[in-house]
Amino acid sequence: MKFQGSINGLLVQVLLDSGSSDNFLQPRIAHSLKLPIEPIPQFQVLVGNGTKEAMLREYLRSTWNH
Repeated sequence: MKFQGSINGLLVQVLLDSGSSDNFLQPRIAHSLKLPIEPIPQFQVLVGNGTKEAMLREYLRSTWNH
């Protein structure tokens, strides 16, 4: 499911995947929102078309508000 949302007033496109094991945010959005990012070892994820994609070496430390 794809829809539009906002993070701290910044409009973003959200892709909701109920089968995903992780959450991802484009680095440019994290940087523009001045969210804390720290380096981690690179890892791969399996995407919907069956291919594996290498993830960037950045991690967004976040807490979810309900």
